[in-house]
Amino acid sequence: MKAVEEARKMLTIYRALDNDSRLKILYTIFNEPDIAFNDIARKTEIDKPALAYHLGVLKNVGLVEMEYQKRSKKLTKYRVTEEGKEILKKLKLVEKPVEVS
Repeated sequence: MKAVEEARKMLTIYRALDNDSRLKILYTIFNEPDIAFNDIARKTEIDKPALAYHLGVLKNVGLVEMEYQKRSKKLTKYRVTEEGKEILKKLKLVEKPVEVS
């Protein structure tokens, strides 16, 4: 049964990545860890409501995590999870995981 659960999890992740916008978002975040929402929108040229939806999908399958930082105003920063890095590596979209300091 564990193998079936693992297969279902991987299929859910692959379904989430079967979208050009989400791949572009994930790749952008991978290349710029701790990138802000507005910067992702600007770099990917995806409108903000659609970006929020796609980030939610990536977050729900465990590929992206976010952190709220508060300085002069609330800022949300996004990064690819370790699982997300491994998936990108398996798909040969990146050569090796980025070192996070």
